[in-house]
Amino acid sequence: MNRLTFLCCFGLFALAISDLKETTAEGAKKTDFVQYGKMHEVIGKQQHQGRVKFTNVIKKPHFYGVAALESLADEATIFDHNVTLTRLKPDGTLASGKLTPNTQAALLVGAYVDSWTKHPITDTVKSDDLDMLIEKTAKQAGINTNEPFMFVIQGDFKNARFHVIYGACPIRARMRKEVLPKEKQPYEADIPKVTGKLIGVFAKDSVGNITHPATSTHMHLLYKDKRSGEMRTGHVERLQYNQGQPCC
Repeated sequence: MNRLTFLCCFGLFALAISDLKETTAEGAKKTDFVQYGKMHEVIGKQQHQGRVKFTNVIKKPHFYGVAALESLADEATIFDHNVTLTRLKPDGTLASGKLTPNTQAALLVGAYVDSWTKHPITDTVKSDDLDMLIEKTAKQAGINTNEPFMFVIQGDFKNARFHVIYGACPIRARMRKEVLPKEKQPYEADIPKVTGKLIGVFAKDSVGNITHPATSTHMHLLYKDKRSGEMRTGHVERLQYNQGQPCC
């Protein structure tokens, strides 16, 4: 298990050490880091069959991770073994997904983290600088940044662009200048202001495996929808972090 302490409150940047010597399903038995599926397989080759049941992953406590469901139908975020599923309805709006014993992920990356280290963020951080800040802070905390590790950022965010996948990846489509058919168009939104959590994995040189091109992070936003009062989640493409309020 990881060996650090974390107090969850606004204005804090939290990192957890994870050992990623093995990232296959079989390797999960030997390390705290877990990976089922790879980006280039699930998204590029459309091998988006279910690989693991969420109920099996969260049998062990304190799991944190990000996932896409089988058939790339929904987005999922796991925070302290609590699963939030968000799906796209036929009318183009979002709704909470239902977790059943048979709900499976096509792609899932995360770790079992029983303790965290905390690091205040004192300045506004733009999207392009986020990867650098995470890596710098991790190195200062003594974390080996050549191996993937989990992080959580909680506070106020601006200009958050995120999507909920619906059969195909919009980032890949834009890079390839493809127009997705209507039945595979995702939910995409730009949120001017939102308070919530970023749950993500920092993975250097893992493009096509854990991350999209031009980034070392795979992040999901977790927040409460003001209209429904339900938790929502989605894949973060960019955002700006504003310094949160002092803790407690």
